[in-house]
Amino acid sequence: MNSFKIICLLILLALVALFTFQNTAVAEVRFLMWTFSMSVSLMLLSSLFAGIVIGLFLSFLNSWQKNRREKNPGLTGSSFPEGH
Repeated sequence: MNSFKIICLLILLALVALFTFQNTAVAEVRFLMWTFSMSVSLMLLSSLFAGIVIGLFLSFLNSWQKNRREKNPGLTGSSFPEGH
């Protein structure tokens, strides 16, 4: 099972390298007031990385709130005490 994961990881890394080498064209990116040029592969890989980081953060936040609710069943999600 462990060698299967390593083989899958190596195949995935090879596909990422192939994608990176095939998409080296420069594209202009505009965001709000900024304009800059970067390769298409770098733009897509950075978007993927940002999505992974945001997804991990939201998953961590969700599990943290779930654990907090399990430890304190009286919490309803509001910071105000009941009756106010």
